[in-house]
Amino acid sequence: MSQQEFERVIGRAATDATFRQAVLDNAREACKEYDLSEDELVLLEGLNAETFAGMLDQRISKTGGMGFA
Repeated sequence: MSQQEFERVIGRAATDATFRQAVLDNAREACKEYDLSEDELVLLEGLNAETFAGMLDQRISKTGGMGFA
């Protein structure tokens, strides 16, 4: 698994609304420039706006609001 690449995708999606929507619409296409595992792509494909927002809330809480851990 490519944890660093996955975190790059999540970080970009958190700050780039256009990319975030592209991931929600078609994760495989939006993330083709990233070296993600099949499991990571399946996880991204399963996201919707609500679950993505929940992921971001957890990440922000873990870092005290200072960014991604």
